[in-house]
Amino acid sequence: MDCKKAESLVTDYINGKMDVKELEDFIAHVKVCSSCYDELQTYYTVYFAMEHLENGENPPSFNMNHVLVEDLKQQERFIKYEKLKRFILLATCILLFLVILFAIVGCINSDFL
Repeated sequence: MDCKKAESLVTDYINGKMDVKELEDFIAHVKVCSSCYDELQTYYTVYFAMEHLENGENPPSFNMNHVLVEDLKQQERFIKYEKLKRFILLATCILLFLVILFAIVGCINSDFL
């Protein structure tokens, strides 16, 4: 992913509107590109503060860099979980296909005997 694409996805990241592949590519990019990370951090901080102000609350005093780092880690765990789910689904489908195939072959072979 290039910087232009990453910058266009900052608000999608903040709003949780990315598919797994896009999210994975985005996180990989901001982890190595300090410019894009800084932009994400700025927007993330502003969004966090605005969300609290809109709810009539004073924004809590958090280390926003730490909050963002933890959010990125959580998103990485989500990506791993989604990949594992896809792998298990694929493996289950393949196993089911093989079971059905062997059952069919077994029925065909028993009919010939």
